Amino acid sequence: MKTLSKIIGLSLIVSGVLFAGGAFVPAPAPEQPDIEPVEPAIAEVPEAPKAVNEEKNFKPYVGGAIGSSSATVKSSAKVCGGCEYDKLNQTSTKAPDKILNWGGSDSTATGTLLAGVEVNDYLAVEGRLTKTLGDYEIKDHKPISLTNAALYVKPQYKFELGSVYALLGYGVSKVDFMDKTTTSSGFQYGAGASYDMSDEVSLFADYTKIMDGGKKISKATTMDSVSTFNVGAIFRPQ
Repeated sequence: MKTLSKIIGLSLIVSGVLFAGGAFVPAPAPEQPDIEPVEPAIAEVPEAPKAVNEEKNFKPYVGGAIGSSSATVKSSAKVCGGCEYDKLNQTSTKAPDKILNWGGSDSTATGTLLAGVEVNDYLAVEGRLTKTLGDYEIKDHKPISLTNAALYVKPQYKFELGSVYALLGYGVSKVDFMDKTTTSSGFQYGAGASYDMSDEVSLFADYTKIMDGGKKISKATTMDSVSTFNVGAIFRPQ
C-alpha cells in the first residue's frame, strides 16, 4: 500500500513540473525580412558603332596668275636664183636657187586662270587657260599671239609652309599669225613651288613648257618653242 502511494505521489510531482508553465506552445518561427524580387541580370550588348564617313580628301581650288611667255620662231624659204646673162656668149643661164633662213625670239605678258582639285596631299589635277596679253614681235615677222588650254596631273610634295610640284599633261594651243589660226596639241610639262599664306590662300611660281619641237604656223614659218613663267595665287574654299 505504501508502495502504491509513493508511485502516485511521484507521478503527481512529475506532472506538476511538466505543466507548471501552462500548456505547451511551440515557439514561433523567426520573421523573415521583406526582400524585393530581383530580376535576373542581363548583360547589356553595346550598340554597333555607326558607320562614320571618312573625311573627304578632295579639296577644290581656283586661282590666277600673271607672267611672261617666250616664243622662238624659225622661218625658211627658197629664193629663186633668177637668170644670169653671159654678155660674151650672149646666153642666159639660170642661177641656182637659194635657201633663206631667218627668225628670232620675243617675250610678252600672259594671263592665266586655273582650277583644280587636290586628290590627296601628294596629287592634284589642274586645268589652266593661258593667253598672251600682247604679241610676240619677232624681226621680219608679223605679230603672233597665242592661247593655250591644258589639263595637268600635278604630283606634289608638301612641307609645313608650302609645297613643290610638277605639271604633266596635255594641252591645245591656238596660234594667230598672218590672219591665220593654227592649232597645235601635245604633251606639256612644268614645275613650281607654292607658299601657304593660310589654309585658304597660297602663292605660287612655276614654269611651263607649252610647245616644244616645232609647229608649222605658215608655209614658211615654224613656231619652235613656247614657254611661260607664272606668278599667282590660289584660293581653297573651306
